[in-house]
Amino acid sequence: MYPIVVVARMPEHTSHMEREKSLETERDFFAAVLESADAFILVLDCAGRILQANRTVERATGHSDDDLRGRQFASVLPIREAAAAFGEGLRRLNQGAVAYPFESHWVTRSGERLLVAGSLTPLRDGDGVLSHVVITASDITQRRALEDELRMMSLRDDMTGLYNRRGFSLLAEQRLKDDRRSGSTLTMVYADVDHLKAINDQFGHNAGDIALVLCAQALEATFRESDIVARIGGDEFVVLAEADTRELTTVALRLEKELDPRTAASGLRFPVSLTIGSAHSRPPHGLSLDELLQRADEFMYERKHRAPAQLT
Repeated sequence: MYPIVVVARMPEHTSHMEREKSLETERDFFAAVLESADAFILVLDCAGRILQANRTVERATGHSDDDLRGRQFASVLPIREAAAAFGEGLRRLNQGAVAYPFESHWVTRSGERLLVAGSLTPLRDGDGVLSHVVITASDITQRRALEDELRMMSLRDDMTGLYNRRGFSLLAEQRLKDDRRSGSTLTMVYADVDHLKAINDQFGHNAGDIALVLCAQALEATFRESDIVARIGGDEFVVLAEADTRELTTVALRLEKELDPRTAASGLRFPVSLTIGSAHSRPPHGLSLDELLQRADEFMYERKHRAPAQLT
């Protein structure tokens, strides 16, 4: 919460000495509020020059009040776009806005970036002309990092680090929309880990988990960085890839080439393999995401039953 300050008007009959003493007491009080606030508080003149910064600003940025005083706010704390946004905020306040909210990056004296959110509040003279601007803000860097981490966790598979079903659906739907507009062809690859249940039963779930991670690594190594690779189920992986002239058998051979040395290096006592199927979405109409997944899944199971792999 930002500090709330209430200003009381002195009675008309107050003597000059009493007024001076009362004003001095008020100034001391407001200075104490300013310095004790957890929020960043800066007072600027109407041209954007810093007149005062509280200790919270000093501690967070490494700039002392003396360092900041008299300098243009836009030239010392905000960076690039943030400085431009501050200029826009100042313009809005001059046009009569009651406040201007912002979220931007500030740079500390040591070069560290802080993500800061707050508002510009105008102070006006008796004629309503802007005389000062008060910046009240707080550092939300850690909060945003935590939010981003939680958001990423909700889109990623904990074990393999690949996108999970939710993350894949969000990204794949957008990719399909983009490629329909551009007239591109996309390929859906559906991959199933062979004999995962037997691996878990014979060698333990830890061995099965290692096999899943190895398959995830092989898929990422086989496809482009721009392709969307995900684990959408226990032993099921999918890839939404840009159109590729390679045959499915070529992709399977590349996966085998990526998997075999990883399996040998892991010390597993059994081979790790994937059976894959594919489907294509071609312009002008293309297939929906669900249709692509279903067709690629069906083709994968057809190949698996036609030439079942052996666990030895």
